[in-house]
Amino acid sequence: MTNLDDALQDLSEAVQQRLVVLDEGMRVIAYSIHESEPDRARLSHLLAHSDTRQAPAAGTDGVGTHTASDGTQWVLHPLRDDRHRVGHLLHVRAKGVPSPPEDVLTEGAAQLGVLLSLRTMYAERDAARARGLLTELLGEHSTEIGRASAARALVDEELVGSAGQYCAVVLAVPPGHPGGDWEARRAVDATLDFVSRTSTATVVGGVVEGLGVPVFPRPVVQDRLERVLGAPGLAHVRAGIGGVVDDLLSVATSHEQARRARRAACLDPLTHPRVTEWSGLGIDKLLLALPPDRLDLDDLPEPVTRLIASDHREVDVPTLEAYLDAGGDAQASAVAPGIHRSTLYYRLTRIRETTRADLGDGRVRRDLHTGLRVARLAGLLSG
Repeated sequence: MTNLDDALQDLSEAVQQRLVVLDEGMRVIAYSIHESEPDRARLSHLLAHSDTRQAPAAGTDGVGTHTASDGTQWVLHPLRDDRHRVGHLLHVRAKGVPSPPEDVLTEGAAQLGVLLSLRTMYAERDAARARGLLTELLGEHSTEIGRASAARALVDEELVGSAGQYCAVVLAVPPGHPGGDWEARRAVDATLDFVSRTSTATVVGGVVEGLGVPVFPRPVVQDRLERVLGAPGLAHVRAGIGGVVDDLLSVATSHEQARRARRAACLDPLTHPRVTEWSGLGIDKLLLALPPDRLDLDDLPEPVTRLIASDHREVDVPTLEAYLDAGGDAQASAVAPGIHRSTLYYRLTRIRETTRADLGDGRVRRDLHTGLRVARLAGLLSG
């Protein structure tokens, strides 16, 4: 059977019209050759505004028109398979452009509807196949042989781009937040949709052990991913971007790095942004590998344990953190929590009494600083 792109070009030649196929979301799926300057300008407009137009209401199967400010009419013909509307065939009515033969256009639209339905079905099949292979590649219980086979299949079947660099991203809401797998799935879908609309990159994505995981055949731009997660309904999603690896089989390393980066974004949003890169974690790279979620108060230095157990911990912990972050500079320490210097000195005196520690001792300050950082990443501190 002729494929969708060839059938569309054949119909374009038959009716002497430049044609565009849109899916049900009004995204451009295919288009015939656009040779003239006006035709290319209209195509550029369509591509730039893909999926921003309102689709005709479901059940509306007649031909629809929209008149632009210059008088050009955009004409939408419904494309159907044997049961459903699956998309639209678009052409223009403009001055000096003859109307296409209606019978030829109708017959061609019927063929295009079947071909678009098949393409959609194959795309869904490929997406399901890709999700299964991604789970085999990154799943905790996968074997080395299984990982190698999955990596090979993803590239050979062109489910992900063949490249010299790969990067994993992890997307999910914070632990305990409602949504779980559903939110992760939405975040992955939004990411893959953004990539498909804005580039020709082949990115694979799915939900692996409750976390959304897109894998890119190139480095991931933090600012761009933040814009993707600005979509409605994704406000609670946190993201981690792993490091870049040289081959797909090694992407498990990038995946683990992305998991830790996302965990840091969840546990300490004051330090780490909503989309956190592995490369920016600093000492938290090491601390998150402990793993901190298996630690409790007894694992921390005793001065830290005493401070966390005190009645003043909600005030004294952030005060001490600001003091240690500033290297013991009282003036800078007071600026961070926004308190008067005399208040800082009062709190530091109380902290010394609570911890029974000499804040002037460099080794003690090291233990306090590291202990508090571990406690925060272990979820033992609130706020």
